[in-house]
Amino acid sequence: MKIFPFRKCDKMRSKIEIDKDKILYQFSIQLGGVYFQMEWQWNDTDQRFTCNLYDSYGNVLVYGEPLVLENPMFSPFLRGLTFPAPDLVPYDASGEATEITWDNFGETVFLTLDDEKDSD
Repeated sequence: MKIFPFRKCDKMRSKIEIDKDKILYQFSIQLGGVYFQMEWQWNDTDQRFTCNLYDSYGNVLVYGEPLVLENPMFSPFLRGLTFPAPDLVPYDASGEATEITWDNFGETVFLTLDDEKDSD
């Protein structure tokens, strides 16, 4: 798992690299100073990606969260308490996608951290 800069609308965002070819797989990530485990799946029937979120002890926080283009993942009501403090948002770098598909995820659509900073 890698996090690296990503330009969107003259802003810099951090992009989280998800290797769809390894699915079903899991990795640890530190978000807002807290460690989580993310487990990624592809639902062939629904044609969408989903994510299970676990705390650092392996307790399930969310099961089967679907990725929806430009919509933050996980509950906004518990942000920073149980769930990651920064928003995780799937964005399309090309500006052309209307949904997340196997073909565009990791190509033009990326999972990003909503930590936008003005770019120079």
